Amino acid sequence: MGRHHESESHPAGDRAAIRTMILAMIGLTIFVVAMIASYSGAFAKPTLHHLTVAVAGPQQLTDGVRSQDGLAVNAVADDAAARQQVYERSADAAFVVGPTGDMKIYVAGGGGRSVAGAAETVGRAIAGKAGLAATVDDVAPTAPGNPSGTVEFYAVIFISIGASVGAAVFGRLMGSVRNPKTLVLRTMTLAGYSALLAGSVTVYVDGVLHAVVGHPWQVFGALWLYALAVGGAVSGVAAAFGTVASMALTLFLVIIGNAAAAGPVGRPLLSGFYADFNAIVPQGSGVSLLRSIEYFGGNGAYTPVVTLAIWGAGGCLLAVIATASRVQAGVLSGCGHRRQRS
Repeated sequence: MGRHHESESHPAGDRAAIRTMILAMIGLTIFVVAMIASYSGAFAKPTLHHLTVAVAGPQQLTDGVRSQDGLAVNAVADDAAARQQVYERSADAAFVVGPTGDMKIYVAGGGGRSVAGAAETVGRAIAGKAGLAATVDDVAPTAPGNPSGTVEFYAVIFISIGASVGAAVFGRLMGSVRNPKTLVLRTMTLAGYSALLAGSVTVYVDGVLHAVVGHPWQVFGALWLYALAVGGAVSGVAAAFGTVASMALTLFLVIIGNAAAAGPVGRPLLSGFYADFNAIVPQGSGVSLLRSIEYFGGNGAYTPVVTLAIWGAGGCLLAVIATASRVQAGVLSGCGHRRQRS
């Protein structure tokens, strides 16, 4: 009879295993298709949607630029002011009409090679219609080891994967955060791991690729902050809402966040959907921060630093609240047991 019962239990177990395998295959397939759809939607057909241009020249030219779709104009007094706007990241490009009947086009390759190319194309078209000779000046050129200006993007998205997967692995190995001691240990582990990630990537992109224009320590600091923001957010969500919620956040960051970072094309060429997320997701802030400190002397770094700090602090706050609630629940449970005994 025992053998008969055992033989009946095997088909049920096999069917459950098959169902699990099929669901896993379907889930992974959906994940891959979602990534392809997201990345192709963001990068496959880059189109100029919003380009901020500083213009110094006749009012007629300024009005003509302003009337074009996708262009926002900052009218400035002279050549120096126009160039400064590009370097300060207040404008994506600048068009300056000189007294000799030429037009200088200021671009910033460090802000995205595709954006610089789009700005040059627009500028040359405007100059051609006005009968002006156009020259191009790159105020923030990329490094020889990073001519396309995409190393920052790849560094950010792969640190995203390392930080989020690391947070999940640490949670699995160290268990849930149930008391202040484990919270401190998890935080120190995450900080050390983030430093290791940031240091390794910095050494590679600087020492091997020679793709760093700014100071390597600044790049390391930006990458460390970024890794802490991503890892802290995933850890905090896991502590407060569980593994499923942290997996959902990780999927969102990988599928939507990486595409919204706009690395290969730049924010002005992103569609409205991804452009809206660019300033929200940590990837967009990470890429922007790296470019600001490498090519623009730190200009434009404030907003991405604040955004990354909010992501990291939000995760830390969730972990602290979850830990405090578990400690409180343990205290109440202990009091209940003592009352029952008495």
